[in-house]
This record gives sequence, C-alpha cells and structure tokens, in this order.
Amino acid sequence: MGKGATRRRAVARGSDDVQQLTASVAAVAKAITSEGAILKSTLGDYGVERSQVADSVARLAADGVELAGRFLRVPLEKQLDTLLSSSRMLPFRELAVHLHGASKREAAAAALDLVATGRARIVVRSTEVFVAAASAPHLDERDLARLEEATAVLAKAVKLARKHNGSLLRADVDETLRRAWSPGPAAGRSGARPSPANLLDAIDANRETSGLASVPRVVRALGGLPVRDAVHAELLKHARAGRLELRPESGMGRLTPDDAALCLPGPQGSKLSWVRRLEESP
Repeated sequence: MGKGATRRRAVARGSDDVQQLTASVAAVAKAITSEGAILKSTLGDYGVERSQVADSVARLAADGVELAGRFLRVPLEKQLDTLLSSSRMLPFRELAVHLHGASKREAAAAALDLVATGRARIVVRSTEVFVAAASAPHLDERDLARLEEATAVLAKAVKLARKHNGSLLRADVDETLRRAWSPGPAAGRSGARPSPANLLDAIDANRETSGLASVPRVVRALGGLPVRDAVHAELLKHARAGRLELRPESGMGRLTPDDAALCLPGPQGSKLSWVRRLEESP
C-alpha cells in the first residue's frame, strides 16, 4: 500500500477523533449545565478517552466551565446568580448545600464576591444570616440607623417600666416605630431646604399629646444636622407669621448635648426646644 493511502487513512482517523471529542465535550457540557457539576473522573462516561482528558478540559474551560479540584462545574457565582434571580434567599451557613461542586469555604467566598460587587446582599432574618439578590427589598443605612435609634429608645423605656413595675402605652410604642419608618421627606435628608408643607408634616408626625413637638426630633426627621439651619429658618419664619409657637426647655439639664445642638437659640442663652402649631394650614 502506498504512502498516499496511509496518509489519507491517518487524516480520516484524525478527523473522526476530532468529531468524537467534539461530541463528547458537548455531552459533558450539557451534563454540567443540567447538574451544576460533575466529577472530572467521570469524563470517560461521556466518551472522553484518557488521552483526550486534558484537551476536553481545556475546551470546557474556554466555554466557561470551572475546574475546581475533582469537579468540573458551572462557576459558583453564576450558580448563585441563577438561584438568587428567582427571589430565593439562601442561608449563608448552608450555601454549599445549594451549590454544586463547592466546599463551604468556596461557597462563602463566592457569595461575598457577589456582595462586594453589588450583585447580592447580606440580610438578617431573625437570628439567621441570608444571601439575597441585590434587588431584594431591604433597609438602607439611614433606615437601619433610624430603627436602631427607635429600638434603643424603646429598650430604655421598657427597662424603666420594669424598674417601676409599670408598662408602656401602646400608642407611644406605635408612634416611636412609625417615626422610624416615616422620618420625613427625602429632599430634606439630602440637605435641601425643607418646604413649609414638609416642616408642618414633620411637626405633626412628632407631636405629643400636649400638642408640642420636640424641635430636635423635627430637625432629625428632616435630615438632622446638615439641614438644621434651614429648618430653624423655616421655624422662625412661621413663628413670626403667627403659625407656630416656639417654647424654651424648662431645664437645660434635661437636654442631651446632641439634642441641644439641634435646638434654636433663645433669649439669654436658652434653647427653644419645643414647637406648637397655632393653626392647621400654612
């Protein structure tokens, strides 16, 4: 047999090998997509010859498959993205149960990478830590700060009630929590000058049974220290127009330094810490 025929048979056999490897790699890729991960040692089950393992792994890696120890897998971050996109929340300590071909350490690292890049977030439900989609409804930093302040106030009130064998008024608890969720307009929080309507809404939201509202609470509801001077200017304008009454604190010792810093300056070094509406419309 001539050299030409031998060469043609070698070329044909090589072509068949390439086609066989391509088909085997496609079958492996389909299994990984379906199952999330397979053991590298099972490549032979999909028709990959031992001599073709390195080539098949290289082809799979080029298509985005991840080689991790004994496993060929869908990248963990992609697995997490898929799970979280269906609005699922995954317990952080059980992530490896939901991810294929991952150790606990790898699962945790993948989740934290998603959080670091803004594609997921950590949320706490009761005493359990979860990983959730970035779009999951949540409290932002301002919300958490307001809630922390409200719960601290309630904790002190409960402690005092226990000390005196007393209780709390449900209305007071509801009002404290309501203020945590309704701190005032977003424009005020960004440092913009509060409008008359926003100011009066904040006074109403913080009004006690006496009809008086705490000036520090009103200022905080509208954005705190960054908008203090603008809120003070609005309070004075309405007071001069006869719409509001400003009253001093009965005793300076009752004001904390933080509250005192948010009060209007009054005569002879006093602090105007209370405001009352004199009419219902501006």
